[in-house]
Amino acid sequence: MKMGDGGVRRTRSVSCGTIKEVPVAERPTMNRGKAFIVVGHKHWGKSATLKALTDGNRFLRTWKIRSTIFFVRRMSNDDIPDSLIALANSLDPATTPRVIATLCPTFNDKKALPALLKILGTFKRKYELFFFVLRHKGDDPSATVPDDEIDSLERYGTVKRFHPEGAKPQTIARFFKKFVMRYA
Repeated sequence: MKMGDGGVRRTRSVSCGTIKEVPVAERPTMNRGKAFIVVGHKHWGKSATLKALTDGNRFLRTWKIRSTIFFVRRMSNDDIPDSLIALANSLDPATTPRVIATLCPTFNDKKALPALLKILGTFKRKYELFFFVLRHKGDDPSATVPDDEIDSLERYGTVKRFHPEGAKPQTIARFFKKFVMRYA
């Protein structure tokens, strides 16, 4: 790999005796898994959403939709950042092709930003990313995830903003399930 114009990483692809540069972002994703990430700040309702998704079982580590099994990780980078970094490093799309996780978008926190960037970078190398952003805090709908943090996620993958204020975890889980089914 090498750095191309504008700092875009490129790979060389040989086709019919010619060399063609293909941006990394345009490479086929057949060897990458898919990760669906519920996004919100601390005490925002991320874990409650996943608990509702798994029928109230907060200990369930896998979830099945149709015939696809997902690995479920509830602990976010706002709980123990190093733990989520270790998970991102250890996951292998060949053995764990589908992941559901949580993430706190700490783009505006200078202290937490390096861990967030490490997590996102590692996940992006291995997985196609789908972010389901809880725009409003569950128990305080006046609190919102800032637009600039949501916009920053768009550099890493597909972003869906969940806007309804005061939605219960069961409602959010139902919409998250539809989001997952659309892209899984």
